[in-house]
Amino acid sequence: MKKIVISLGILILLIAGGLVYMAGQAGGLIRQAVVDHGPDLTGSAITLDKVNVSLLDGTAGLQGLVIGNPKGFKSDHAFKLDAVNISLKLNSLLENVVRVKEIRIEGAELIYEIGTKGNNIARLQKNVESYVAGLGLKSSEEETKFIIDDIYINGTKVKLASDLLGGKGAALVLPDMHLEKIGNDEKAASAGEVAKRVFSVINGSLSKHVSKEMLDKTLKDVKKKLGDIFK
Repeated sequence: MKKIVISLGILILLIAGGLVYMAGQAGGLIRQAVVDHGPDLTGSAITLDKVNVSLLDGTAGLQGLVIGNPKGFKSDHAFKLDAVNISLKLNSLLENVVRVKEIRIEGAELIYEIGTKGNNIARLQKNVESYVAGLGLKSSEEETKFIIDDIYINGTKVKLASDLLGGKGAALVLPDMHLEKIGNDEKAASAGEVAKRVFSVINGSLSKHVSKEMLDKTLKDVKKKLGDIFK
């Protein structure tokens, strides 16, 4: 009897160790995928400090995610997200379709840069759309797809800037955003398609809520800067 109990104890420890190892590997794989493939999607540098995966409640957390600007823009970054919290079905990480219950982005920092080449967020959106369009021509059955129930983007702090002003400009907070039902059992969404939806919603919100007064002030500062340059 004692041997049976010991054997069961060892078996439980081995299973627990395997699950912990799987979670650790999942976090590393997610981080590597973001760092390796993210720049192809956005056309900009991407850094990510850490990804934590929790077995207990089926959650993942991204820490220190920074999406850089496309070429031609001078501000420090486009997005800076200290924390992104994800609730998912953990076992789906090992499948071709990852099922995500919720993604919650709180207090992201966004620099909306207006300059001689348009604005950086619209350029990022265009880069993502071009990537998705190109991917459609050579899509692979092995590519990981996603079904996402809800994405919440709350308290996004926006800094309005210009490439001619060295990152200076007015600031505002965007209204909270909610995206739902991205992908389904019949047609799951690729990472590019998810990003396309997110950038489209953010860019649309910026277009609605960056006031004419703020734009006028930034453009006035740009004109003054140009005047100072040509004095």
